[in-house]
Amino acid sequence: MRFFPVWCLLLTATASHAQQPLPASLSAALSTPIALAASPSLEYEPIDLGLSIESSHALWLEAIDDGSEKPSRVQQVAMMQVPAQLDVSGIQSVDASQFSGSFAARPGRFDIGLDLYSAPEFENGLIVFGDDVAMKFGGYVKTDFIYDFDPIDSTDSFVTTKIPVGSPDRTNTRFHARQTRLSFDTRWKAEGYTVQAFVEGDFFGENSQFRLRHAYGEVGSLLVGRTWTTFTDVAASPATIDFEGSVSNVNRRQAQARWTQPIFGDALTISIAVEDTRFIVIAPPGLPGDARSPSPDVIARLKLTRDWGRFQFAYLSRTGGYQPTGGPVMEGSAWGLNFTGVVMLLESTKVYYQIVHGEGIGSYRSLPDAAPESATTERVLPLFGWMVGITHEWNDRFSSNFTYAANQLDTAPLQPPDDVSATSYLAANLIWSPLERVKVGIEYLYGTRENVNMSSADAHRIQSAVAFILP
Repeated sequence: MRFFPVWCLLLTATASHAQQPLPASLSAALSTPIALAASPSLEYEPIDLGLSIESSHALWLEAIDDGSEKPSRVQQVAMMQVPAQLDVSGIQSVDASQFSGSFAARPGRFDIGLDLYSAPEFENGLIVFGDDVAMKFGGYVKTDFIYDFDPIDSTDSFVTTKIPVGSPDRTNTRFHARQTRLSFDTRWKAEGYTVQAFVEGDFFGENSQFRLRHAYGEVGSLLVGRTWTTFTDVAASPATIDFEGSVSNVNRRQAQARWTQPIFGDALTISIAVEDTRFIVIAPPGLPGDARSPSPDVIARLKLTRDWGRFQFAYLSRTGGYQPTGGPVMEGSAWGLNFTGVVMLLESTKVYYQIVHGEGIGSYRSLPDAAPESATTERVLPLFGWMVGITHEWNDRFSSNFTYAANQLDTAPLQPPDDVSATSYLAANLIWSPLERVKVGIEYLYGTRENVNMSSADAHRIQSAVAFILP
């Protein structure tokens, strides 16, 4: 593997000073023992023209200032002279594998088809090395092209609870790149441990503002920070182009402290977590107040991994509350179960499933946790959801995914009649990889919504996307 010095990147920042020699600060950086890992296939053979670093730099900038004209052969060679004349004796080759750990997200037997949920693997690509530390830059650029045949108030993702019931017919076209994502994965050695700090964001905030998705640190068995809830299973998430995903998939990220421990060998692990809680309550009529979260969510998870499949069982316990204005807090207990699994039918085909059930867990799917049973009391709402899906790779270039899911939320006597009581979600796609880490796809989406008063509506969407995924 070859390494490019960091200062090579800094040269482009001086393009507006074509006639200036190398700054002293830049020259001083030549001995800095930090390097950028490049692809092992990247090769260059500089030709010695006998130029000084300053002369090579001047010719480099002159080539840039020529505008659209192609640089001359002399200029091209000069542009390679700067790294050619650098004394790299102080730069050491660093083995990225020393920073890997059990928490590292790496391609595996179950990672076929499109995966926009997992963190980038800690290898290849752009990695910055220092003394016992490394940082990987990851993410992707994704542009979506959407056409709705029916009314839906969520134009950038297919949220079935946003299908309006009784709305006049309309169509909609929407192009956006809000799912574009950036991540920084930093790892270092400390007293025999590999420590990880991972930060990721995208542009799905309000008005396409950059927002935080993940921010956590992990060492050994301990994880602290914001990431996927322990109640979910990323491996069983549907391989959809649509950003929202199925109506039953628990795709919530929240702050937490989690401990994971292997038991009876590495194939079986147990995780215990305390996590941030958000309780959604529909206020009783004539009794204004606020939802309260008197305690964190406590989650336990068992995960079994085999060569041919992976299975997970998660249990959630929580307490929610509602405080009428000027009155005491009314509390209620809530719980949930989530069964998920991934099975390899063939080397290129996997099936996945999910069954989620509980009381007072609707907020994990942006639904109410409790609703008014009388003018002064609340009822914790039961929820049942399920999902099945299959992902198949036709060859090295093409893959497909099919997903169907449904949710049923019980209702309370005094709940508003236009509240959501049931939804369903269907997605089918074809993904093409014309080049490595370039994805082009088209997807059909269909969803239904049913309200408390039994009125219903459905929506159809065609969505295509182009994604450029960083290595």
